[in-house]
Amino acid sequence: MSLGKRSIGRSVAGVGVAVTLMVLGLQAPAFADTAVTAIAPTSGPTDCVVDITGTGFRGFPDTSNVLTFVGPATGSGDDVDAADWYTISDTEIWAVVPSVGDGMLAGTSYTVVLTQPSGTNTAGGSFLYTGDTAAGGCAPTIASFTVAGSGTCGSAGDVVTITGTNLLSAANINSATHVGGNVFFQDTTPPSETEGTYPVPDLSEPTSIAAIVPSDIADGPIHVFTDVDANPSTVGLQGVFSSTSFLTPPPDCVEPGGTQHARSISFKIKSSGKASGKVSSTEDPAFTDCVAAVPVKIQKKTNSGWKTVGKTTTTDTGSYAKKVKNPKGKQKFRALAPKVSLGDPVTDVCSKAKSATRKV
Repeated sequence: MSLGKRSIGRSVAGVGVAVTLMVLGLQAPAFADTAVTAIAPTSGPTDCVVDITGTGFRGFPDTSNVLTFVGPATGSGDDVDAADWYTISDTEIWAVVPSVGDGMLAGTSYTVVLTQPSGTNTAGGSFLYTGDTAAGGCAPTIASFTVAGSGTCGSAGDVVTITGTNLLSAANINSATHVGGNVFFQDTTPPSETEGTYPVPDLSEPTSIAAIVPSDIADGPIHVFTDVDANPSTVGLQGVFSSTSFLTPPPDCVEPGGTQHARSISFKIKSSGKASGKVSSTEDPAFTDCVAAVPVKIQKKTNSGWKTVGKTTTTDTGSYAKKVKNPKGKQKFRALAPKVSLGDPVTDVCSKAKSATRKV
């Protein structure tokens, strides 16, 4: 069926609803006007999945409506109906960008309009069509990923949730079941692949997919390939971004937040204002990374709480010394070693340590 015939068919279906209501003696309900306000991403090729936001999208079923990429020249014939799209809510639509073969013109900026059998509409947003290949702003990106209950640690069969942008595939976009891009786990030879699944309901644009870890997993980054990307077996990492590495299970991978290391801090202060003490590891064997070159705060008790009056750093053995203003009258002081995270990504965490309170 041609685009024109499909458009007419949808309109006739919507009009039929209203006619049926009148025959039955019922009043057709009032429907809100449709208005498109934004499109994300704002550029991309064929099969780019765009997130369209606006109002009044669910006045009629999708089968009664027409979603059109409207060209800049009125009446020039460069308006193109989208074949694959789905209304997520009254304010959001996901749509697959048509192709050159459908009538799209590379280098042309389009607005989008949703036409319903009832009410008026307003086209909006701006989408630059880059052709059938150039990714534009539609390339998938990874911001982070987590394994349920294990941070970045995982093994075969675990579910990995990936967050980022443009992670949705064009397949099955016109149904309630959405498909994520293909997820590749490096470094295996060849890379192991698993197809992502999109969790429902959606929150905004396609920003999250989930995938199952394959059996031959190895340490390395995760990559996502969608319909916008070329075959990863021939172009490697083209158009794909990764923020961190996927790690195999403990003991090679540290649990979320890093290993916690307990420590203590001693403290004394003289009437001259000289404060001193030592930070010590309470583990056996001692974890010296949480002792050497760590920050220490000297604090004084006030009516509103503890106020830091001096800062210093420990020596390699954990000792520290700091002169604070000469105390006057009976005042309470203490030393504090704040919580410190080590490594990037974090592998160890030095727990906070507080000394006993001293009067001077």
